[in-house]
Amino acid sequence: MTDDELIRHVVAGCGVASVVPPADAEGRSLSPFGARLHAAPVLRPANTSQVATMVRLLRDAGKSLVPLGGATGLVAGLLPSSGTEWYLSTERMRKIERLDRESRVAVVQAGVVLQTLQEAAARQDMLFPIDLGARGSASIGGLIATNAGGERVLRFGMMRDQVLGLEVVMADGTVLDLMDQVVKNNAGYDLKQLFIGSEGTLGIVTRAVVRLRPALERNEAALLALNDLDDLPNLLFRIESALGGSLSAFELMWPDFFELMTGGEIPRHRSPFESGAAAYVLMELEESGAIDSSERLIDLLDGLATNGLLRGAAVARTHADRDAFWRIRNDIEHLIKAMSPLHAYDVSVPIALMTGYVAELRTAVATRWPHSRIVVFGHVADNNLHVVVNGPTETDKEALDDLVYAGVMSRRGSISAEHGIGLDKRRGLRAARPPDVMALMQALKRLLDPRDMLNPGKVV
Repeated sequence: MTDDELIRHVVAGCGVASVVPPADAEGRSLSPFGARLHAAPVLRPANTSQVATMVRLLRDAGKSLVPLGGATGLVAGLLPSSGTEWYLSTERMRKIERLDRESRVAVVQAGVVLQTLQEAAARQDMLFPIDLGARGSASIGGLIATNAGGERVLRFGMMRDQVLGLEVVMADGTVLDLMDQVVKNNAGYDLKQLFIGSEGTLGIVTRAVVRLRPALERNEAALLALNDLDDLPNLLFRIESALGGSLSAFELMWPDFFELMTGGEIPRHRSPFESGAAAYVLMELEESGAIDSSERLIDLLDGLATNGLLRGAAVARTHADRDAFWRIRNDIEHLIKAMSPLHAYDVSVPIALMTGYVAELRTAVATRWPHSRIVVFGHVADNNLHVVVNGPTETDKEALDDLVYAGVMSRRGSISAEHGIGLDKRRGLRAARPPDVMALMQALKRLLDPRDMLNPGKVV
């Protein structure tokens, strides 16, 4: 049938609000880097039943379907690859169905925006711990599909660690009910894990049961200036040991990144330090109870400075101070503008090997592209580095990929820490994973989506 006929079938089954025709959908964002939708319908289901109806109709018509959340992904996971893609947006599926303070769970539709869930939990003195810069637009379904991480992974884990249950629509329209609501569940294969981080290639997440925690009453933030990057593993170990599990963020910024944010004739952000440190760390601890965490933090930092592990430290005295520290780390808009055109990487490397990896990469890139520029920052305590490179052209991308990933793989790291694979990292994934592992991934895709209907061409 024609696209117009298919649209009429969808409208007949799901209502007139369930479809945005291609002309009206034109220009919708598919990426923070500016990619836009061209000439494809956008389906807008209101519930799981409508998702299943749409999947069956498109399957029978030979169409492909790309699930669309907040469009905040960074690896081209939403870009078309087959030419037959329609899009399925969860923008009408934004109900928080239940927020249970006693059981510490929330039952939500996939389109619920992260910040909406955070604020709803806070009103009941609860915490949903996943947090990232795109909190105002990223959807829970998208966070699940990409196994998002963010700034509190050190303490609370990634999205995978927050999910107790899922509801998933399969490629044949079957609705898979995995909506368990308990932490401990060893009843057979944990099938929900197949869909977390699968980027919409194995099924469409429609609802989820996620964990909540009691709200934390206080947070304390500090900026640290390091004398020597080789001290990083020991510094992190001593801070974690002293803070007894309350450390929730440990963000490392190499000088090139920090100075990009705080330098220049008119600094965009104010640095509390004179230049010259080997690196900078933004740390934060969160806790409840009667302990005076601010005094404990100051005592800890004084001791670390006395032992030569710190060149200097600045402790946030107010919420405004804390926010100012985080703006240095999170001003990605300024980073993109200053480094464009850029190549951005998101990798994992063992902490003790990070400084060697970055130094090796800088040398390799400078040798190949003498006028290039690299800035590095990352969550670090959970092995995550963000590497941004300016200088190599788009035609140099494969050669640059090889340099970035070679050092990661030789150190048994990961070519993707939290952003996923999408289209951008498929070639890197084939190099990073053994052939038998890739074969198993492809077999799972064929088993669950034999027609390659769901987000085709991505991951495998």
